[in-house]
Order: sequence, then C-alpha cells, then structure tokens
Amino acid sequence: MERLLASSVELAEQAFAPAPEDDMVVAGQTRLLGLQELGDLERLRALFEAFAEKRELLQLLERTARAPGMRVFIGEETGLAPLEGMSLVSAPYGRDGQVLGVLGVIGPSRMAYERVIPVVEATAAVLGAALNPDS
Repeated sequence: MERLLASSVELAEQAFAPAPEDDMVVAGQTRLLGLQELGDLERLRALFEAFAEKRELLQLLERTARAPGMRVFIGEETGLAPLEGMSLVSAPYGRDGQVLGVLGVIGPSRMAYERVIPVVEATAAVLGAALNPDS
C-alpha cells in the first residue's frame, strides 16, 4: 500500500509540473516489465508504443472524464489491443465541479483491486482538494 501511495504521489508531482509538449504524464511503466502477462517481448513493445503514442490512452481516459466517479476497465473493455490481459483503474479529478484530468493505474487483470481502487480514489481526491484550496 505504501509503494502504491508513493507512486501516486510521484505521479501527482509530475501532473503539477509543467508539461510543455503534451498534456499526459506516463510514469512507472518500467514496473510492468516483470509481469508474467507481459512475458512476450512483442506484447511488451506494443504496450510501450501505446504509452509513447498516448493518443489511444487519452481516448480511454476521456471515457473516465465523461463518466461520474471511478472506472475500471478489464482486458478487452479497454478497447486497446496492447492492454489485452491488463486492467486500468481510473478516476477523474478537478476543481469547482469541473473535471481537469484523470489519473489511472495500469496493471495485470489479476491485480489486487481491493488495494488499487482505494489508492486511485484517494489520490484523485487529494489532487482535487489541492486544486480547490478554498473548499
């Protein structure tokens, strides 16, 4: 749990840092290297290409931004071939009721959802609170 929270804080710091060339921060992807689900080099390459291109991931995250609350996409639900066998747990954050961004955790479809979901929810809440200092 502490490792997940530390990763969330790292991601939050990157989200608040200026990103001149794009509006998506991808961090911690090297942690996926040891996953058994990604043992195939070609599959791993496709996933890292999806991270580098970002367009398809942005479209997936926009689905979270348009829906209320947290979203969990498992395997084929993501609609992205590189994420087959993987899951995305995501939640929007914002200011004054307006969604400003979405954060998410990508991991194996057998990830410990009972630990990941509360961390994603809490991190989104902390980001939202940081963006709403008057509330």
